[in-house]
Formats: sequence, C-alpha cells, structure tokens
Amino acid sequence: MSDGKVRCTTCYNVFNTAKKEGQNVICSMCDASFTVKKINFVSNITQSITDFTSKIGSNIKETLIPGSKEEDVFTIIDGKKYDSELLKVATELTEKVEEITIEGSKLLFSKIRDYDDYTQIEKQTVAYIRKNYKFTPEANQWLRKEIKKWTATKTRGEKVSDPTSSKFKKKTQMSFVFTNLKDAYRWDNLSNLNEKPKTPAQWAGILLSIVFVLGILSGIAYGIKWNNQDNQWNSEGLSSVHGTIINTDGEAIEGAKIEANNKKAYSNPQGKYYLYDLVGDEVQITFTMEGYGDVIVWINIRSEGTNILNIELLEGNTLKYDYRKDIAEPWPPNYALAPIFMISAMITLMGSSAALLQQNFKTAIAGCLFGIISYGFLIGSILSVIALSLLLVDRESFERKR
Repeated sequence: MSDGKVRCTTCYNVFNTAKKEGQNVICSMCDASFTVKKINFVSNITQSITDFTSKIGSNIKETLIPGSKEEDVFTIIDGKKYDSELLKVATELTEKVEEITIEGSKLLFSKIRDYDDYTQIEKQTVAYIRKNYKFTPEANQWLRKEIKKWTATKTRGEKVSDPTSSKFKKKTQMSFVFTNLKDAYRWDNLSNLNEKPKTPAQWAGILLSIVFVLGILSGIAYGIKWNNQDNQWNSEGLSSVHGTIINTDGEAIEGAKIEANNKKAYSNPQGKYYLYDLVGDEVQITFTMEGYGDVIVWINIRSEGTNILNIELLEGNTLKYDYRKDIAEPWPPNYALAPIFMISAMITLMGSSAALLQQNFKTAIAGCLFGIISYGFLIGSILSVIALSLLLVDRESFERKR
C-alpha cells in the first residue's frame, strides 16, 4: 500500500503514513494524535488558489478594463450616438443654473481632450450640447476658441485610446495588462523617469516595483520552507514499545507474552518487556498470561521516540482498550501562503506600471493593497502603505493624464 502525506493538526508538520481515512495517526514531532481525513493537499491548494484568484478577478475586473460596456460610453438620441460623459457633464452644469459659464466650458473641454483625441462622436456631442444647452456668450466663445486652437495642432497617432473613436478596439484584460507593463518599463520611459523630477505617484510606482520583487522572493522562501517540511518526514522508520506488567497487588508478572505486528516478546522477572521493529503510526498489542484475562490495547506510536505502555493483568474476561486520540484535522492556511504572496506580487506589478504611467488610479490603488498582502518579509507591506499614501496625495496627476 502506498504512503500518503498528512499534516499534524497541532504543529502542522507533514509526514508519510500508510493509514487510511478514518484511522488514527500520531505526529512524529509533537506526539499529537488525530484522525486521517480524506484530503488531497495538491487539489486543495489548487482549489484555494482558484477561489482566491476568482475573487481577485471579480473585484478588479472593472479596474483593469475601464469602459468595457458600450452603454457606458455612448448615449443614443434619435438614432445617433453621443458621448455619455460629455452629456452628463452638461446636464450637471445646468441643473442649478440656466446657462453654462466659462468654468463649465473648461470642465467640458477637459472631458473633450481626456484621451488626447477629438473624435467624430465628440464633435457631434459638442454640436448637440451647443444646440440644446444655453451658454453665456463668454463661455461659448471660449470653448470654440480652445477647441479650434487645440485641434489645429493635434496629430492623430496610430494608437487610438478614446472609446468614442470608431478605430478604438476594446482591450481584453490580458492585453491591457501587458500593454501597461510594456509602456511603463520601456527603456526610454525609464530613462526619462530618471532624468526628470518624479511626481509622488511615480515614486509610488518605484516603491511598488520593489514590493513586487520582495513579494516574489517571499513567496519563493515560503515555498522552500514548506517543501523542506514535506521532505523532513519521508521515512516512517521503526518504532519500539516497552513497559512493565503487574497484577492487582502491584507485583511484577514474569513470562507474560506480548504480541504486535507479528512480533513477540516475554516479560522478564521484573515484569519488564520490550517490543522492537514495529512499523506504522499505531499498533494493536495483545498481552497474554495463563491464569489472567487477555488485554488488547490500541496505541499510537512514533519512530525515534519513547513509547511506554504499562499494563495491569486481571483475572477474568478479555479487556480491550483504545488509547488512540481522535482530533479533527483543520486545513492549515500556512500551506497556501507561497502562492498567495506570488499572485499578490504580480498584481502589485500591474499597480506599479499604472502608477509610473499615471494612467489608471484604481489599478494603482489595487496594486498597493495587494502589495500589502504580498508581505515581502514585512518590508514590502510597509512600502505598500507608503506608496498608497503617495498615490492618495497625488491623485490629480492621474486626472491630468486622462
């Protein structure tokens, strides 16, 4: 029968056992006994990681793929598409006042140039707003002048990031991540970052890059630790049991036969016995002596340790005792720490790239939060908190990049 690995419920040490589900085993390290549960460690770890990453995906999906729904981008009026954000701004500006002022025009203009592109949908929307919303003469003149001046110097590149553009292609989660990482860690971008004064957000990105490295190292360290724990108890070894046999008067019994695992021994004149070369984590021992009732005892045993069993023989019927312990086996969360640290470190790297580019505030914040989880020998968690503070202070830099 092939051995399987079990984990002690008290000290979490891992060791091999030939016992089946429902049988009792004893820890080779701390002597604690527990019942074998039907648990496959590999499948449980895989399931834990799957559940963990599923929660991550559901929580940050909207962060990684902004504007993923078409209804969030466009508003259909009389069969025509208009920019939902521009219409929302215009509506909010005229809720309390009848006319849009220069301040309102500035807010509209910031939304028009948010992706550094003036699309056909945005042109239609601006025309619709001018027709259906009232502007002060100064606000109307200022908006027309600024749009004209900006578009005169605008040259459209090959990459289109404005979701209102007909050439815009919605990014998948993976393409978004890899594009962000590629842009953030390009050599020319890193060189410019080194030469120019850095914003607090960029400092946060640098700190998160360090946290990423520390998180990966932390995950590797914990993985090695648990791997060593598993290998530490690859061999069960042989066990021995000894003790003293007495009668009801406390006198030693000589010549009593002791049997276990096809091994036999007899008590000496002092009533002492020794059983050697026993295999397994538990054993049934039978004590037999003419004139006394048999005694059958189940006990937990361990190799390289002291297993003592003293017995009192009585006249009469056979007696049975079970000294094995029954302890429920919990799932040790420590076992999943290594993959959790490494997955969190990868999400921290996404947040680092967002902070360096100052392009997606929510992704950068998510990177800080997962940086805290990635641990990084505690240094990583502290640096993540500092990075989070820097991002909150410098949120405006993300707004200016939009």
